[in-house]
Amino acid sequence: MNERTFITKELIEIIRESRLINRLNITPKDVRIGVFYTGIVLNTGHAGMSYTPVQEIPEAVCCPRSHAKMPQAGDLLKFPIDVLMEYALDDNVLKAAVGTAAINALSAILLEDDHCPYKPSAYGNALDLIQISGDDTVVMVGAFPPFIKRIQEVTGKLFVIEKNPRVVGKGDMVEIEPEDRLQDLIPRGDILIVTGVTLVNHTLEPILELAKKARDIVVVGPTASVYPEPLFKRGVTVLGGVKITNAMKMIHLIGEAGSGYDFFEKCAEKIVIRNETHLRRTKDERRM
Repeated sequence: MNERTFITKELIEIIRESRLINRLNITPKDVRIGVFYTGIVLNTGHAGMSYTPVQEIPEAVCCPRSHAKMPQAGDLLKFPIDVLMEYALDDNVLKAAVGTAAINALSAILLEDDHCPYKPSAYGNALDLIQISGDDTVVMVGAFPPFIKRIQEVTGKLFVIEKNPRVVGKGDMVEIEPEDRLQDLIPRGDILIVTGVTLVNHTLEPILELAKKARDIVVVGPTASVYPEPLFKRGVTVLGGVKITNAMKMIHLIGEAGSGYDFFEKCAEKIVIRNETHLRRTKDERRM
């Protein structure tokens, strides 16, 4: 069993065992693998999206060999949604993106249910739900330019680990750390901010295992729009994803190489879910 996919396996199991999901005849209505994002629309009207990690494809050329291409291209809508969901476990990052988008679409059904224990704590910026002090060391896995300046205004101890340094603009005065510094930096972080893309490339599980000191762990981005339970069990305190408000607009934008800014303006809103169990435990510890 691949230990790096335990979180994804648990998400799939939760969805499969859901009575709500099982009593609906859910099928994929549309699947798009775009330049920046991958999306799935279900026949129920729900939708999910995932980052398309093109830069992680070993040979991103027009006619790649078998490992780098999308198998079953042109036939994806013929597969049951639970088969597409299983793609999230695959080492092929394109398949994993499709699978993660499927999980997010199905998670949207669970999250809107009246009996769901996880309700949005806020709409907007995930950083609004945590407190950062000048003494804190903040480790960011995957650069979030909107977060960088705000964090630097509070603490000078910000470390950003990013595979693609070009993500950070010239105006963002921060030094990019190489990926091989993960094991050194993450255990030192009081605050850990992680991109949801780690769900696609199967690196979230080992990252969370390293976060022994972190007071707050934030997993954020459209790709992180999953049912929170497996992440909260592993120490994540804030999950910042998106709610798709117009599924067909979303899938259209993906097909035209839409970016995150396009989605937030036209067909999605940011939602933030706080791990209330962790919050209550922290308050109890402060009273002691």
